[in-house]
Amino acid sequence: MSDSETLLKATLNRVAARIGKKMINSAEELADIAKDAPRRIQEEWSQFKEEVIEESIRIEKDSKTKDSEDVEKTKRNQSHEELIQSKIDNLRSKVININRNLEEKN
Repeated sequence: MSDSETLLKATLNRVAARIGKKMINSAEELADIAKDAPRRIQEEWSQFKEEVIEESIRIEKDSKTKDSEDVEKTKRNQSHEELIQSKIDNLRSKVININRNLEEKN
């Protein structure tokens, strides 16, 4: 085998080895990400639920504050408050159901 053939063969061997090593490293990184995904999804879901509950509390407080400023307006808006509370209860129920479904899958 000539020097140029040997050099070419050595080059190809090293390129193949480096590509193989990079593929193995990429596969390991992908496996790590896949392992971490359920935990991250659960964290994001928990954070989302907290945000929804906090927002519903804020809406409820805002509604109560505005209503307390004017008694007559409160009387007219009682059905509106009940509608808001119903929506809040409905959202909470949906969040609980979705959470239950996620926990069953995990």
